[in-house]
Amino acid sequence: MDLRKALVCIAALAGACSFFEELQSAESAEDGGSGTGNGTGNASSGNASSGTSDGDAPCTIASHDRCLDQDTLQTCDEPSGEVTVSSCNALCTGTLNFSCVIASAEVQHGCWCVVPGEIERLNCTELEECLLACSAATTTACADACFDRTDAGTIRTYGALVACAHQGCDDGCRESPEGCSACISTAIASGTGDCALERSVCDADAPTDPWFPE
Repeated sequence: MDLRKALVCIAALAGACSFFEELQSAESAEDGGSGTGNGTGNASSGNASSGTSDGDAPCTIASHDRCLDQDTLQTCDEPSGEVTVSSCNALCTGTLNFSCVIASAEVQHGCWCVVPGEIERLNCTELEECLLACSAATTTACADACFDRTDAGTIRTYGALVACAHQGCDDGCRESPEGCSACISTAIASGTGDCALERSVCDADAPTDPWFPE
């Protein structure tokens, strides 16, 4: 499998992978909204604002659950009809927000909270490859180790590319779920869908020193 296509399993099809917990409902999210390691933060806590969508019309998950940018999660509580906009940085309290992404096969979204290392042992493309090699893992230990081998800046650089791909493919994933993986993998791999800048920044990240101790 192409390595960049494998990322879709990690970051887009959470229902079939181990790295994301599906977003909790408002009723079951009483214990806070931050993930640890490689998990998703929900919008039950943190710096959030809420209100109804489109005037008095109730929101729907299909229309209103989405990532507004790398650091902003918008969710819909269908029972109340309210939209909530949350900061991923707040939801990932104590950890680092990698990116807001499509986090379930039902095209619900979440914030991917991680713990960075102190030193950049992996550059952006090396982090990408490291995470992709974890696609068959059944626990978060493999991805946790990847993030631990690089710093917050590199994690955020690659997260910007992942966020761009997911946002660009969001509507298409809702309309044609069967084409979601291909859309995201193409956007990440080649920078299509207005992701050329993010792809070029990641590719330009200087290789790590081969003599640096692991």
